Order: sequence, then structure tokens, then C-alpha cells
Amino acid sequence: MFWKKKKPETKIIRHETEELRQTYRYHFKEGQGFSILFKGKTVKVLDISAGGMSFKNQGFKPYDVDAIRFTLDVPNYKGNTSFSAELRILSIDEDHHCHCLFEQCSLEQYELIHKYVLEMQKNDLAH
Repeated sequence: MFWKKKKPETKIIRHETEELRQTYRYHFKEGQGFSILFKGKTVKVLDISAGGMSFKNQGFKPYDVDAIRFTLDVPNYKGNTSFSAELRILSIDEDHHCHCLFEQCSLEQYELIHKYVLEMQKNDLAH
């Protein structure tokens, strides 16, 4: 006789996943951070990761996209810190924050953001 073996049930624990995500994302403190130009409007970046960034909505819609360019002030880094990519809004939450994804981004650009996030976190821990 043949029978199917039941697969064990797995549960996803959401709060652990969210904490893991925050490890690689840098949230700017009040009065810190930088601004970018998105679709002709200046927006203040709330947080950044190698995958993307978020900012307050100013009349944008999900899936809006624009080419962006900015320069990062990376502590303890002497190389080129210019960043350019396309930025696409994936979602807008109930707090009116646009959550965005970097597109058309080179590996070097991703690595620059990783370095920036790491150095900013180390700087916060030191102070």
C-alpha cells in the first residue's frame, strides 16, 4: 500500500522576520538624513537599505518611478560615494510613507549602500 506522508506544518513568526529586516535598514533620527528629488519634488529620506528607501508621500502613487541621484556621506570611506538608480514606489502605507525599491542599480551601488548602512550603525553605537 502507498500513502502520502504528511508534511510538517510550519509557522511563520512575523515579528522575527521584521526584526531581521531592520538589521539591514538604517532609520534616520529626527533632523538627520538627506533629501532627494523624486518626480520633481524634494523628499526627505526616512530610511535606507541596499534594496531601497522610504519617504513621506507627496501625492505619489504606487509604481511611480523616477531616476534619482545623490551622494552619500559614508564615514570611514574614501572612494566615490555618488549613487544613481531608478527608484520605484512599491507601496504606500497607512502613515503615508512610500516604500521604494532601487532598480537599474549596479553591484557597486548596492555595495555602497551596504557600506553606508553598516558605517552609520557603527557610528550610532559608538555615540
